[in-house]
Amino acid sequence: MDELFEQFMIEGRELIAKATEDLMALEADLSDAGRLDSAFRAVHTLKGSVAIFDLAPMGVALHAAEDVLGMVRFAGEPMDLLVARSLLSCLDQCDQWMDVVEESGHLPSEAPKDAVRIATGLLALTASPAPSFQDRPVDDSWLGDLLQRHSNRLAGPRDASRPLVAVRYRPAPDCFFAGDDPMSFVRTVPELLALDMRAVDSWPPLEEFDPYRCNLLIELVTAASEADVRALFRFVPDQVEIAPVAPPITDAAQDSQPSRGAEARRTIRVDSLQIDRLLDLVGELVVTKNGFAQLAAHAETGMEPKAIAGAIRAVQATTDRLVTDMHRAVMDVRMVPLERQFRRLARMVRELAQRLDRNIALTVHGEETRVDKAVADALFEPLLHLVRNAVDHGIEPPEARQELGKPSQGSLALSARLLGDQILIEIRDDGAGVDPARVRKVAAERGIVPSERLQDMDDAGAIQLIFAPGFSTANAITDVSGRGVGMDAVKTAIEQLGGRVSLASRRGEGTTVSLRLPATAALTTVLVVRVGDERFAIPLDLITETVRIARSAILPVGLGRAFVLRDRTLPLIELAALLGTGSKSEARDARILVVDGGQGRVGIAVDDFSERLDVMLRPMTGLLAHIPGVSGTTLLGDGSVLLILDIREIIG
Repeated sequence: MDELFEQFMIEGRELIAKATEDLMALEADLSDAGRLDSAFRAVHTLKGSVAIFDLAPMGVALHAAEDVLGMVRFAGEPMDLLVARSLLSCLDQCDQWMDVVEESGHLPSEAPKDAVRIATGLLALTASPAPSFQDRPVDDSWLGDLLQRHSNRLAGPRDASRPLVAVRYRPAPDCFFAGDDPMSFVRTVPELLALDMRAVDSWPPLEEFDPYRCNLLIELVTAASEADVRALFRFVPDQVEIAPVAPPITDAAQDSQPSRGAEARRTIRVDSLQIDRLLDLVGELVVTKNGFAQLAAHAETGMEPKAIAGAIRAVQATTDRLVTDMHRAVMDVRMVPLERQFRRLARMVRELAQRLDRNIALTVHGEETRVDKAVADALFEPLLHLVRNAVDHGIEPPEARQELGKPSQGSLALSARLLGDQILIEIRDDGAGVDPARVRKVAAERGIVPSERLQDMDDAGAIQLIFAPGFSTANAITDVSGRGVGMDAVKTAIEQLGGRVSLASRRGEGTTVSLRLPATAALTTVLVVRVGDERFAIPLDLITETVRIARSAILPVGLGRAFVLRDRTLPLIELAALLGTGSKSEARDARILVVDGGQGRVGIAVDDFSERLDVMLRPMTGLLAHIPGVSGTTLLGDGSVLLILDIREIIG
């Protein structure tokens, strides 16, 4: 069942995403019959999957959504815009329920009420009248007997303004073949106070028992309103009797939603060809491993050292190739498209636009771009904040846009593309843009940057202050966002993924926020350097070159020192001084790393260079997560830990 549940979580999200995509397309073209059919199929399939698990409220909401889509298809007319948006709200709720189920194993306690509310709202929007219940004369025998059997549970003081409702439900014998689950209806009843179930006919002998014939009579009492109860059982009106209970009795409500108790699981759908590739590589690795045993046997028999060394190098080269290939194969397994994150953002844009009375056209490009799953999971929160900022404080209301000579409909573009082994994500709007003068004023008022430094900043540099902690240009705090509020959190989240964030804006024309970060947790080539008795690693892609010059060629310049490299003067910094180790090299020649510090090349003096290594960078966690100047760690072959330095942060 656990495997089945995991599969349901994967496919359920895909079906919700597919139906959401179809309905959003229908918002733009209400007569698109192909999209309507596709949405109906997705909702129908999802409803059937939900019925397998203990998720009855979700089934009720989806059943209503399926009914509405079926009615629209049968009518053969364009869908009403309000109906499309209501269906999208239903799917949004189902998506949120999926998140809760994945974390806790069960739906929240308020899910039955929410499901009834959603189903009632959807049914009220359709042109077809709601199915009527056959209101039969109240049979005092069943109602009186039911109340008497549960008098202790129902007795006690109670708010007279909330009468109880009694239900007698006799499912049709062939209800299972009609797709109805009687227990699903019962579990969805909110504020259930009393429940009786018994056989209608006496049970036959076991050899004659038909498991597909329903033989149940269900009676219950609930504190929910009569309207909610009728909406809940509207699919089986001919099988239900509903009667209000006049005596004001207890108002106790109990949560009928049982807990699955399953832990949240993080899963990835993997192509079987990728598994086959990994299996092939493991087979080759096993063969290579056996080669070491043969080398050991040759060494024991007195094989010549040079021959042994050559054989070891050959096996090592094969092992290196296999490890690299296996790493790539594992990374391919972890790669997932950004499709789900982008679709969720599209939903948020639609909701916020309606809520804030904005007219916004969202365009999405590159949702098929694949990134490491850890990167994809961590990206949603910062992207959500940026999108909220763009909708709330970036794009103006339609009236304001028209006064400025802009189209009343604002534009928001979300794009992703691969640049080598990095991914570039851009959020671009055509709104009011960021005012550099206002940014400078706020920065000065809050003491974020000294006033004299602000005067020397150009506009492009000034607007980057929006990422400073505590910076905000919002005039009022809203429950949606504020341009600048939390942008430092966005920057921190992206930097923790090894990426960078930047912002470009033109007053009155719009804003573009760019996120550049690694697409995978790839192997990193580092150069090991020594400072005193300590060893550190520096990513090789930051090192332009390594040089060795006489210390006499290092000259004082102002308060610092510099050296000349190919007719160009470069500033020189001692790594020991930056790290505060206090060690000082006595060697006649200085060993220097020439690195790109972001604003030009800089020389960094170390005591010695060592080997180059391919390492898997492990980010700092726990108490060490915020150590300045260290981007991560790696383990060496002897088991020791090597710190990997963030040179750009160290040199400022």
